[in-house]
Amino acid sequence: MSASEPTGARPPARDRGLTYVLGATVVAGAIGYVIQAVVPAFTGTDEYIAFSVFWSVVYLIVAALSGIQNELTRAAHPADRQGSGWRTLWGFAGVAAAVAVLAVVATSPLWAPRVFAADTAMLVTAVAVATLGYTMVAVLSGALYGVRNWLAVASMTVGDSALRLIAVATALALGGGMVALGWAVAVPFLLAFAGVLAMSARSMRATLHLDAGIGTLGRNSLTTVAAAAATGLMISGLPFLLGLTSPRTDGALLGSLILVITLTRAPLVIPLLALQSYLVVTFRDDAHAVRRRVLRLGGALLALTAVLSVLAIFVGPWIVALLYGDRYELPAAAYGLIVASAGLTGLLCITGPAVLAAGRHGIYLAGWAVASAVLVGALLVPWEDPARVLTAILAAPVAGILTHAGGSAVHRRSTGGGPSAGDAERPVE
Repeated sequence: MSASEPTGARPPARDRGLTYVLGATVVAGAIGYVIQAVVPAFTGTDEYIAFSVFWSVVYLIVAALSGIQNELTRAAHPADRQGSGWRTLWGFAGVAAAVAVLAVVATSPLWAPRVFAADTAMLVTAVAVATLGYTMVAVLSGALYGVRNWLAVASMTVGDSALRLIAVATALALGGGMVALGWAVAVPFLLAFAGVLAMSARSMRATLHLDAGIGTLGRNSLTTVAAAAATGLMISGLPFLLGLTSPRTDGALLGSLILVITLTRAPLVIPLLALQSYLVVTFRDDAHAVRRRVLRLGGALLALTAVLSVLAIFVGPWIVALLYGDRYELPAAAYGLIVASAGLTGLLCITGPAVLAAGRHGIYLAGWAVASAVLVGALLVPWEDPARVLTAILAAPVAGILTHAGGSAVHRRSTGGGPSAGDAERPVE
């Protein structure tokens, strides 16, 4: 703020951005939480497991595609004069959408019959539509974050979630099965994209600048998509992994694990996951204070996690019994450990944007890849549940955090503590 600016002037853009993004994240998170909490109340245990696995497959793909948003956030900047990135943006969007949809359709014979026991073709089609829709959402959202169009970002976040809530509620009210629920999850991506594009296209066309061409965006996106897929495997894909690796687990115990993990981890993990692009752009624009910011945010998160973990031991079983009766039961200590795993996963969602903002794509990918490998490996250990699952979800984020921290330390030593080569803007191809 300049000396001549009046005291009552509007807050800085970063403060307004945090207000918009956090507000939208809270609303969208609450909506997603309601969906996840309501569905098991209206379905039996087996049906709830089926819905959870379907939702998990869709959001595993969506999580992977969010890597496109992260890379575009890094590459997009507001131009001082006429923007030059509009055509590049949509050229890249077309290529990315085609590759993503073809990948889903081409690989579906390998996984769909096993995951979708019935209505396989229709559900694969719903997944393909969701893939197309979210690719476009990711491209537009990444560009909006990069140019700091916070109102449009917030509109996309809230609009998509609100439309999904309406669609899922309608499907449940009409007694629709998995196909109806599948389309209810898929279609809102396209609707939200179309609405926000219509609202923001004119200003984006005039101001968007990209510091990379289609080829560079594609190469960098391979890294961020791979890392986002590993992220999704740990979070969105966890019910899918539990279904695949728990053939001998009692159905009631499996349903209880999925429900409690979903409901208790969401308040800590989902907001930080939704703030990935915001963290990337703020870390990028204040590179000299990244370490201090990570320590401050991480310390606050771990302190909150400790409090919530203790609270979950005493309150968690009572809340689940109140909402769902005796259908979903776990030992009280499991609630605290699950919340602790959420806090550690949230910390990984802070260290990740910090290394990505510095252009260290390899370290970023390695952290999430190591975490997901530890998760899968631990789930394959032939231990009894819930010990097997609790060990996996606690060990995985610790391994990822150590990889990010260790990789960054090695990089700083190898460069004499100077800025990363990735910190410099890459030339447009």
